[in-house]
Amino acid sequence: MLTIAGGVTTPKGYRAGGMACGIKRSGRPDLALLLSETPAAAAGVFTTNSIRAAPVTIGIRRLSEHTESVRGVLSVSGVANAMTGAEGIADNLTVLAAAERALGVAEGSLLPACTGVIGPRMPVDKIVSAMPALASSLSTDSEGGERAAHAILTTDTRAKEAAVRVRLRDGTLVRIGGMAKGSGMIAPRLAHLHATTLAFLTTDATVHVPGLEHTLNAAAERTFNMVSVDGDTSTNDTVYLLANGAAGGAPADQDPGFREGVEAVMESLARQVARDGEGATKLLTVHVHGARTAPEARAAAKAVVGSTLVKAALFGADPNVGRIACALGYSGARLDPSRLDVTIGRPRQPVPLIVDGRPAPGLDNGGARRVRDLLRQLDEVPLEIRLHEGRASATAWGCDLSYAYVQINAAYRT
Repeated sequence: MLTIAGGVTTPKGYRAGGMACGIKRSGRPDLALLLSETPAAAAGVFTTNSIRAAPVTIGIRRLSEHTESVRGVLSVSGVANAMTGAEGIADNLTVLAAAERALGVAEGSLLPACTGVIGPRMPVDKIVSAMPALASSLSTDSEGGERAAHAILTTDTRAKEAAVRVRLRDGTLVRIGGMAKGSGMIAPRLAHLHATTLAFLTTDATVHVPGLEHTLNAAAERTFNMVSVDGDTSTNDTVYLLANGAAGGAPADQDPGFREGVEAVMESLARQVARDGEGATKLLTVHVHGARTAPEARAAAKAVVGSTLVKAALFGADPNVGRIACALGYSGARLDPSRLDVTIGRPRQPVPLIVDGRPAPGLDNGGARRVRDLLRQLDEVPLEIRLHEGRASATAWGCDLSYAYVQINAAYRT
């Protein structure tokens, strides 16, 4: 597997683009369109929030009806189309139909996604009017993918793209690309057929729907579901994976290289989402080792990155190790407090924080200054946690909690 430059247009047979149609008061791009030049197999994972946005409801329905003949994704940024009732469903269907007409593809073959303010209805007329120009602007080059990646953003400060090239077992070279958005309202809990995490992945590999579903579900559990910015699970979280088979070769349903490639793209995007958390100044990476089971390892790692107190301590460069221990204690992972070990810093130069369940020796004097200086210096803060209970491990990603987060969200609508 080789990491390469690009995003959703890196695999063969995909076009993309983005533009502004006036949804956002800032005038920034707010419509993104991704098109497979041939019908593609598709899979999706969605928010488990019981209040689902209209595009989530429609996306689930369309995947059940058109899993082998999906042509692309239409994403609207600036309005979530959530809590809009039957009118919201009708609005979303109207703009999808306009996009399908402009592209000349079959009715029902585009999947929807939305992100933005919850409550208001879509400005349907603006979106429909913009569709011919958006459809005609799509391109297969990296610029088309970049335009789409910028058009799905809300409070994000940067676009998020990733791509890899993988050689399958039969020798076929395939590409997997993706783009994502996410900055606030980020604590995804995605499940099969169930400010927001959106991610769209493309591949030119040949993969049947069951293989796509298995691959996407497994990768989502280890990547996007391990990210926490603020602990809020959005009404709109959506991840799609499209496979159009343009690279040829045998089906990659059971190919480990393909599965590793999908997970690598999703992990890169997940890290980028965590790093770009609203107001964030640091990326927090938590590795848990020695849990009894994989679910317990994931629960422990997610509890630490999701702790408001840990996030605040990280922002203030405060070596308050009790907050880490506290989060582990309520995570649900089984542990013996007297055997807990935690270090901070790079693997070759780890600095002990907790040793045998107690603050590391010297942490109440000169050692605290060393940790404080380290926290101030690091852009990415790695924590290594060892439970000594088993062999399972997991990694989670988060960020610090700064004053800017409150400022951004206190005035989100105004």
